[in-house]
Amino acid sequence: MSLYKDNYDKIKWDKTIQVKKVAVSNNSKRSHLNMPYIAGDYKPYDCPITGKSIDGRVEHEENLKKHGCRIHEAGEFEDVKKNGQKRINASIDAAIDKSVDAIARQIDF
Repeated sequence: MSLYKDNYDKIKWDKTIQVKKVAVSNNSKRSHLNMPYIAGDYKPYDCPITGKSIDGRVEHEENLKKHGCRIHEAGEFEDVKKNGQKRINASIDAAIDKSVDAIARQIDF
């Protein structure tokens, strides 16, 4: 330690080196670092079936299993909007045809 204090005045400082300031953009929230994804827990909500308060991911999964429910996949709602009425009409037509055939069999000609 004493050497450092004694030699401090003898250090020749180079003042020609200049540091450039570089603007760094943090527009992207993605990182170039490989790290595990940590998902936060679900916020509490009321079950639409029972009205019971569901608090967290574990209770959410248990509630889905209990009621035989599942999470909708991407595009399911669009498919229902697009083809739902066609499927309903087709099932109604099939039920009507089945009823008419059953009644026609009962009529004896």
